[in-house]
Amino acid sequence: MQEYSDRMTNALALADKCWEKANRVAPEFVEEYLRIAEKALREVPTIRGEEFKKICAQNGLGRPPQLHPNVWVSGVRVLKNLGWIRALYPVPPIDPHNHMPSVTLWRSNVYWDTLKEGHG
Repeated sequence: MQEYSDRMTNALALADKCWEKANRVAPEFVEEYLRIAEKALREVPTIRGEEFKKICAQNGLGRPPQLHPNVWVSGVRVLKNLGWIRALYPVPPIDPHNHMPSVTLWRSNVYWDTLKEGHG
């Protein structure tokens, strides 16, 4: 079982609260985020976590003003918890404004499901 530092445990709890708020105050955002994410994950075998925000923007989905910017990170956590993605390893971020020295490269589990079904 993986153990986390107090800082990481707090960050994960805040991510969950952020997504809970999104479900409560902007359920249409959550539904559209999941639809866009699933479509993207069916089309690529791997994806950087930071790319979901960009893909959503390309599909006309922005962050509702009442939600914290970390809702994007919370969304990736939800995708992991749903089993749609699994972490591979850290990689450098694509966006130069990203304040993180690395981001996670994720394996799409639904991409492989699509291939098994013969649709990919």
